[in-house]
Amino acid sequence: MAGALDRASLEAVARLFGVLAEPTRLALLQTLKDGPRAVGVLADELGAKQANVSKQLGVLHAAGLLARARDGSTVRYSIADAMIFDLCELVCGKLRRDAERQLSALAPAKKRK
Repeated sequence: MAGALDRASLEAVARLFGVLAEPTRLALLQTLKDGPRAVGVLADELGAKQANVSKQLGVLHAAGLLARARDGSTVRYSIADAMIFDLCELVCGKLRRDAERQLSALAPAKKRK
């Protein structure tokens, strides 16, 4: 494991986790995993308002997680760094393990009844 982080690095990590702490942003990342999309398409796929989708895409782009390309009047967003899916998989793995532990803790209680 890497050495201790300085204060500035800790703040940068906290900002990144803050960006990821919004469900709509996570849904956008998940949708963009399949390839680039225009804002309107993303709004339709998520069943969200285009203004909110644009705002959340801006936050993800500012954090360096998304790239964007203009094609005439259309802006397409794509994943800038696939590392984000490694991070998501680590978090999802932890949640699965936690759920499995909770289920196994409940199993003996069911047998006693």
